[in-house]
Amino acid sequence: METARIVTTSWDDGDCADLRVAEMLQSSGIGGTFYVPNTPCDGHRALSHADLRSLSAEGFEIGAHTVSHRRLRGLSGEELAREISPCKPFLEDILGTEVRMFCYPWGRYDSNVIRALKEAGYWGARTVRMLATRLEFNPFEMPTTVQIMPHRKSGYVRNVARARKMEGLQVFLRHMARLDNWVELGKKLFDSVLQNGGMWHLYGHSHEIEKLGLWKDLEEILDYVGKQKGVTYVPNCELIRVLSPQGSRAGNGKS
Repeated sequence: METARIVTTSWDDGDCADLRVAEMLQSSGIGGTFYVPNTPCDGHRALSHADLRSLSAEGFEIGAHTVSHRRLRGLSGEELAREISPCKPFLEDILGTEVRMFCYPWGRYDSNVIRALKEAGYWGARTVRMLATRLEFNPFEMPTTVQIMPHRKSGYVRNVARARKMEGLQVFLRHMARLDNWVELGKKLFDSVLQNGGMWHLYGHSHEIEKLGLWKDLEEILDYVGKQKGVTYVPNCELIRVLSPQGSRAGNGKS
């Protein structure tokens, strides 16, 4: 696992601009996971059921993102069940294939949320922790490397503080001069994965890319990391296989 070089991407909220992202990922030979809530987020142009089936047929993973995109941390067991339990069968009925991954809205979760996800049969869940490249994490606390979104240094500080992981602090200090340019930061962190092994995980929201006019930035970073010799390109669920080679469900209490 130390010498593995893995690239994955993930895209939240199920906006129809995800279709443009998928085309760009395909052109670059890069895999990805699209996290979709059961009901459309306010103001978004939702992917249709046919769109979801098309993405799945093209090799992309579809993951769950709650029923109504509600913040989960602090909810009661009954409320969590209403937001989490229906997602998996809802998407599986559309796709005709197993839904394995979940993404926390706004990255907010607690131990009760993780317990509910395990009981529902998910393999793992993605957070919004950034600046991670090591293949060492809880399957239900999958981190990311960089977000396609301009962040101030203060934003990274809050992200690192919330995660309370030494890795994020070390990366923050090492790359402080590049934090104002997410593309250059992403390239440098990818170079580190090429040299030392690990994972490079880009995440974002296609509706933000559209709103902020970041398509050229996305094209630049995908051209940089795509089709590289010795790199494996996978959807999020395959990272769980790397963590648990003896069985992808090892972390969730299901057989």
